Amino acid sequence: MYEKLYFIYNPLTGCKDWVSEREFNVGSLKLKSIFGVLYFSDLKIMLHFNAPFKTAIVKEYKLANEQSIALHHVCRLINQAELMEFLNQEAKNKAQDDNNDVSYPSSVELGDGYFIWNEHLGCYEQAAVLTTD
Repeated sequence: MYEKLYFIYNPLTGCKDWVSEREFNVGSLKLKSIFGVLYFSDLKIMLHFNAPFKTAIVKEYKLANEQSIALHHVCRLINQAELMEFLNQEAKNKAQDDNNDVSYPSSVELGDGYFIWNEHLGCYEQAAVLTTD
């Protein structure tokens, strides 16, 4: 089973990160750090009721009005290049903290395909996915 990984971005603060689908459901410190809420359901509420947040989204994406705001403006499937940029930064931060216990989902679905974590290379590699025509 492939776990979906998402790019999250708060246009109000300019903060961005990645989060797993599982974290959306159980709560995430990354969501808390970026949006100030632990749960995905709370992020959806912010899209409807947080006026400064909505204004920032409208301005960032040059939307016609607040009714044009959609979840994809702050959360979408991350692509491999973006994910590797985040993972490389996390690895640098972990090295400075002398904590090398980093684990990543073994198989993931990203915006540009399906990938398997290669422990030896420390990166995600494209997975061969069978399709039926």
